[in-house]
Amino acid sequence: MKILLFILLATTLTCQMKTATNLGPERTEPAFIYANNLAVDGCEEFVRLDKGDSSSVDVMYKPTTASLPILQKALSTIPINVISSERAVTIRFAETGQQVELQCGWASRPKVAEIEILSIAKR
Repeated sequence: MKILLFILLATTLTCQMKTATNLGPERTEPAFIYANNLAVDGCEEFVRLDKGDSSSVDVMYKPTTASLPILQKALSTIPINVISSERAVTIRFAETGQQVELQCGWASRPKVAEIEILSIAKR
């Protein structure tokens, strides 16, 4: 019984340490946030950096499960741009170093970088 308890405790501590040490440097960027639009062939919640240049490639991120509530709260409190269905924000985040699937309509699942959202403010 003691061995099982020790293994469980060691596994729990290891998992917690991995998430804390794998984060990249903290960044603050202008971005757009999007609500879950799977019902209308869109994508689940995600963040797109605002590069300010229409010719640049979109940089999209998916939040971690732990930081998804921060994004969902911002989606419910920041007014939407009715033309583009996006919300202009300033986001503070750190990349986890993981590539994850972003679920989208028509069975599309692009690979995007995962981020830990630290804060979101209206622009």
